[in-house]
Amino acid sequence: SMEKTEVKSRLIASAAYDDRSHLLYVHLHSGETKSLVAPRSMYENLITADSPGWYYTRHISPLAKG
Repeated sequence: SMEKTEVKSRLIASAAYDDRSHLLYVHLHSGETKSLVAPRSMYENLITADSPGWYYTRHISPLAKG
């Protein structure tokens, strides 16, 4: 099942995670969507980060497709 969360970030509009496929989706304000296979903990870390944009840039962006 897919879970989606709005994120307070200048860079990121929202994030979603699919438990079945283990896919993390990051929807950027630019209109782009990035995705990668990731543990659920990475999704949870992103949506609870003090700076989701920093977490995304540091930990997700180097690995993501899209």
